[in-house]
Amino acid sequence: RNNMKKVLLVILTGMFMIGSAYAQPSYTIGLAFNKGVFAAEGREENFDESGSLRTVTEEYGAFEDSYASIYVEVGNEVGSIGLAYQDDVSTPTNVNEVGGHPTTNSATSTVSADFSGVITLYGLINLPMNTYLKAGIVQGDIAISETQKSGNTYKDQDLEGYVLGFGYQHALDAANVRFELLGHTYDDVETNNGVATTGNHNKVRVSNMIGANAQISVNRSF
Repeated sequence: RNNMKKVLLVILTGMFMIGSAYAQPSYTIGLAFNKGVFAAEGREENFDESGSLRTVTEEYGAFEDSYASIYVEVGNEVGSIGLAYQDDVSTPTNVNEVGGHPTTNSATSTVSADFSGVITLYGLINLPMNTYLKAGIVQGDIAISETQKSGNTYKDQDLEGYVLGFGYQHALDAANVRFELLGHTYDDVETNNGVATTGNHNKVRVSNMIGANAQISVNRSF
């Protein structure tokens, strides 16, 4: 996947360099509001003191969240290269109850995650009728927040992925308005509770992380 990211960076840079030979570059800054839906599969492996696998729990989950983002672009009539920074996205809190039934003060553990510091480097190719295609790479952090009765913790992880979509831009007198539909896919993530295999080692793997969001933004070009 790292090689794919390098290839995409080369394509984005080459697209802009070729276009720059035919048009004067312009600069754009924008503010966006996003409504997103995200989903993934989770697998937890629990080991006993001998290092033997005792239980495996697999779950599929989905959630939605709203968040703001800002972006800057340099481009021309052919397209643009942009950099976007988004507000944090938070998952719901998962609560593990004693015996699987909620009772007063019975929660053994809670866990949630924040996708923070998410930056997207993307290319935007202009199409007829004020439409465009957009593709890019995503980098960020997965900050894990947990309260474990055992006292164990899970380390934060890197978020890496791709985004692809299309949009429409409408020009107004003082600014431009964009409407976008974007799809996301992310690399699998694996972490553990930092305990040796002889001390109730737990391992968590999150896979098939995908998402989609609708975005409306206002920008101005100079």
